[in-house]
Amino acid sequence: MTAIPPAAIAVIAAALDDYRLTTPDHQQTPRGAAERAAEYLLTSGWGLYVPGTQQARPRATCPHCTVRHLITTAGRIRRHGPHAHPCPGSGTPAKATA
Repeated sequence: MTAIPPAAIAVIAAALDDYRLTTPDHQQTPRGAAERAAEYLLTSGWGLYVPGTQQARPRATCPHCTVRHLITTAGRIRRHGPHAHPCPGSGTPAKATA
């Protein structure tokens, strides 16, 4: 098994803490917690890999952080960076670089 980087663990822990603090106890579900963790991972710049699938979604280089990120259906660079402080390049018009 591949070791999970400590930074990814920190993002997941923050997501789960946020979920527990902002979602009433009677509305909390394992799926909700997993969705929050996935959201935090993606917006923090971590990629999710699904084995056996074609990951051909177009990506574009962010003009601010220079990392390639997914492009939204509106043709803009997907929101990325720390959850509370997204990268200033988020939402800029994108040119796909595959």
